[in-house]
Amino acid sequence: MSLDDTLHKTFESLRQAVDEVVAREVRTAHEQTRAAVDRERRTILEQTEHTARAAADLRAVASANATSSADVERTRQAAYDEGFDAGRADGWDAGRQLGTSEGRQAAFADAAARELTASERLAGSIRQLDTVRTVPEMLDLLLTCVMKEAARAAVLIVRGNELQGWKFIGFGARTANPTEFRQAVLGAGVIEEAIRSGSTASTHGTVRIPAPAFAELPLGRRAIGVPIVIQGRVVAVLYADQGRQVQTEHPAEGLAWPAAIEIMTRHASRCLEASGALRTAAARAPTPPAAMAGGTR
Repeated sequence: MSLDDTLHKTFESLRQAVDEVVAREVRTAHEQTRAAVDRERRTILEQTEHTARAAADLRAVASANATSSADVERTRQAAYDEGFDAGRADGWDAGRQLGTSEGRQAAFADAAARELTASERLAGSIRQLDTVRTVPEMLDLLLTCVMKEAARAAVLIVRGNELQGWKFIGFGARTANPTEFRQAVLGAGVIEEAIRSGSTASTHGTVRIPAPAFAELPLGRRAIGVPIVIQGRVVAVLYADQGRQVQTEHPAEGLAWPAAIEIMTRHASRCLEASGALRTAAARAPTPPAAMAGGTR
């Protein structure tokens, strides 16, 4: 074998050895690269899965937090509404109690003021009546004072079994000429009862007695007759009523006006009796049989 052949064979052997080494190295590198890629893929997949789970967990937490926040808000709003309603109810009750208390105080104050005004008015009328001594002046002043308490008033003179008008206030054209007015005592309602008993008679007393016919007073409206008594005889009668129509601002709508009128009329009687102004008239005036039977005072 020649040197060239030997060299050629040697080189061929070397080349094959190098090729095998390179091929083996390439295979090893390829396998290592594939293994690294697989590991990287698995790592990426694991990270992706972990990230997905973390995102899902975050979404779940966020959803739970949102639900919890909504529940808390609903609970808070419900509690607020309940508290508001309870507070409003408490405020309503407190306001109603306060309003009731203040309303009662105002009513008491108004009643006290009205009572004081009525008392002062009555005292003023009494003082005025004290200054008069003649019959006409006394009867005129009495009617003036009575009209501060009543809607209508009249004075009628007792002449035996008959009534004669003295003065009428508030009764219209029918009584425009009072001295020409005549009416029997019998059937005169509270006037007849005042003459018979010698004391005040009322349509709203224990026994319901009607108002006199000339008054044309509707049912339910109050009227009184107060006798003017001199030396035990009824010489005249003061008649007063609330009027035919309701007038809420008129003093006669109150409860105490009959008592005030009775006090004024009795005081006028005492003043006339003390002055002796009606002694002659009372002595001349015949006593009606009804009055004698009833035992006037």
